[in-house]
Amino acid sequence: MPYKAAKKQAQHIDDRRRHYILAFVSYITSAVMFIYGIKNLGAEQVLLPIILFTTAALFLLNVFVFHVSHNLERACIIEAMLVGSFVLSLVYQGGFNNTALYWVFPFPAILFGLLGVRNALLCNALLLITLCIMLFFPDLIQAHYKEAESSRFIASLVIVIIVCWINDHYRERSHRAMDLLQQSKELQANTDSLTQMANRRFIDSALLLNIQQQPAEFLPLAFIMCDIDHFKKLNDRFGHDGGDDVLKAVAQLFRRNLRQQDFACRVGGEEFLLILPHITHQDALSVAEKIRTQLYQQPMVQQDKSYKVSASFGVAICDNAEQFHAGVKLADTMLYKAKNNGRNQVCG
Repeated sequence: MPYKAAKKQAQHIDDRRRHYILAFVSYITSAVMFIYGIKNLGAEQVLLPIILFTTAALFLLNVFVFHVSHNLERACIIEAMLVGSFVLSLVYQGGFNNTALYWVFPFPAILFGLLGVRNALLCNALLLITLCIMLFFPDLIQAHYKEAESSRFIASLVIVIIVCWINDHYRERSHRAMDLLQQSKELQANTDSLTQMANRRFIDSALLLNIQQQPAEFLPLAFIMCDIDHFKKLNDRFGHDGGDDVLKAVAQLFRRNLRQQDFACRVGGEEFLLILPHITHQDALSVAEKIRTQLYQQPMVQQDKSYKVSASFGVAICDNAEQFHAGVKLADTMLYKAKNNGRNQVCG
């Protein structure tokens, strides 16, 4: 699977994970809150059912807005804020029979699921600091907790947060490592190992797709097809190592003469395709002629620096993505015209 497609699929899976957490918190937790709110309607603790009903209603409202807007990021942030507000309100009030502290423990994991490692760690840290202030300055809150109970709760909550952080931190690191591995595999598959240039697979699987999706970023573009003259004779005389050295030297020559936005691809044994976005036909001919001249004038064979290496070039222009393959074929036709006309020249 191409790297971009794999990355998009991984992002889709992660969004589905966050969506399920959002739905769980919104629907299941709201149902539990409504049940306990109803059970405490006749109790002396008037504030508790208000907290439960209000939070449950806001959870449901948030998930309803999400289904309408499909803005997952905003929904998760709002849900996390509601979770934090509920935890602080419940600890402030004390809950049924002062059991509020027991209900806090699931929420650090929920924050990590909704927000990701970095944001969740920050939110959990703020939540922990606020809870410490509330519990160790009891005059600030309505509920009454024993000092030993508060200390054990904070210690346990710290452990829960650390475990959640370790789990999510290494899960994200694992995903990043797999992402880099996939990117590396994609790069290797699209790169010629000898010259470190792009190969034909890169053109078909990546470049053409980008041109079709973003034509204004590339068109019009020029194709320059290049073929080293009498390469078999060169190989026979200097061996395959000598031939490989020439191919690598030609690749370096392309890099020195092309712009950053241009593409140089090795599409055959001694055949190359240069793809130049946003360029006129005349300028493309000038680039090809410049490369042809430098190639012929520079010593390319290490074993015999007087040996002249030449190449033939064919140039064609492409004005839209549908003409891509036709443009490559035309450049190839122009290349063979240059060969038939005596080699070491540019046709187009």
